[in-house]
Parts: sequence; structure tokens; C-alpha cells
Amino acid sequence: MLFFTVSFAISNKQIFPLTLWPFPFEINLPVSFIVLAFALLFFIFGGFYSWLASVPVRKERHQQAKKIKELTQKIAELEAEKQN
Repeated sequence: MLFFTVSFAISNKQIFPLTLWPFPFEINLPVSFIVLAFALLFFIFGGFYSWLASVPVRKERHQQAKKIKELTQKIAELEAEKQN
């Protein structure tokens, strides 16, 4: 993947004017920079979305771990009573 990224960046050095309406500013950047910047931005958004989507699963796992700990303690207490 790194090879393709470097190859893309080297192959696309054309300058592209980047403007944002209604602002009068114009930035001239290489096409490869613009595409790679958007790819990085969407990669970060994808990671954030994935992290948000996993919140319910992580919450359930935490609750299950808590319940397992409580049940393990209860079993230990019952075994201690049984031995006495």
C-alpha cells in the first residue's frame, strides 16, 4: 500500500487551485496532496465511526465482566460456607 501511495504522490504533481465559495481565498496545491489529505481525513472519520459503533459492545463486555466477578465471589463464599 505504501508503494502505491508514494507512486501516486510522485505521479500527480500537477497544481490544482483549491477555492471555497464564497471566500475569495485560493490555495494552489498539488493534486496528490489534496487526494491524500482527503484520504487521511476519511480514514480518521472511519476510525472515529468504528469507535462510536463499538461503544455498546464495550459497555456490554464491561457489564459481563462485572457480573462474572460478582458470581465468582459468590461461588467462593458458598464454597467457604460449605467447608465450614
